[in-house]
Amino acid sequence: MDEIDIKIRLATIEDLELILAFISQKAKFDRYPHSLEITIDKLKQTLFTQPPLAQVLLAQVDEVAVGFALFSYAYSSFLAQPTLWVGDLYVQPLMRGKGIGTALLQRLAQIAQEADCGRLEWTVADCNTRAIAFYQKHGTQVLNVRLCRIERSTILQLAGKRIDKRFTAFYK
Repeated sequence: MDEIDIKIRLATIEDLELILAFISQKAKFDRYPHSLEITIDKLKQTLFTQPPLAQVLLAQVDEVAVGFALFSYAYSSFLAQPTLWVGDLYVQPLMRGKGIGTALLQRLAQIAQEADCGRLEWTVADCNTRAIAFYQKHGTQVLNVRLCRIERSTILQLAGKRIDKRFTAFYK
């Protein structure tokens, strides 16, 4: 395999359209394009306000972006330390197997180390066996857990319910 020059950089506000395109590509790859509700304005409000809710790394080869990783911080109560949560890690299909995913993962590990994170975590679909093998090659433990999700419509419904009077003392 020929050596390629991979550069990893933090995305800037000028990269909004590129970020939108990468997220759309990943949604299509994951077979969830119908779930996309993102817009340039939403990305701008969440990624480039202070403090940002998440950040994006871009992987470039010959000055062309070929992959990205979106990450944010969570908190591990078990460790009493921050966790670096990777929401998305994606490399364009024709660029896979060239070390780009490894470079993104290494930079994420460096960021986690700099922030004194106790963990670096993300999800992977059970059917994505190629990704699972890639992650395991880099020392990842693939845990047997289930992702739980409440969509916005259910959040609104649940948040609007009256709290049982027996529990109101806990919320005052």
